Amino acid sequence: MRKWLGLLLVLGLLVGCAQNATERSIQQFTSSTENELHFVYFYDEEPPDKKIRSQLNGMKVYLARKNIIATISYQKIVAEKNYEELLNVKDSQILVFDYKGIRYNARNIHVLEGMVLQMQNNP
Repeated sequence: MRKWLGLLLVLGLLVGCAQNATERSIQQFTSSTENELHFVYFYDEEPPDKKIRSQLNGMKVYLARKNIIATISYQKIVAEKNYEELLNVKDSQILVFDYKGIRYNARNIHVLEGMVLQMQNNP
């Protein structure tokens, strides 16, 4: 009986630590204010090409016209942290963070553009 209780305690601690690591990973990308978004493009080997960067910058300009601050960063999936394990991201995936956490998750830049346009029409 004691072995089972000990095993459950250790298992609970491990699950708690894993959730805490995920929360810390999300917090590093979240914005500090309500009217701010952070676009993070995750990649395996090479950062995105000029076309993708231009489309992301276009969304940033569009949001600025709507008085929403947007920042863009490019994050290698396996660097200091393994974001594939922590956030379950794949190559060329884009996560958009707001002050609460992950707001959008897109594997396609065109889908993300639609999400951002829809967000502005329905706040």
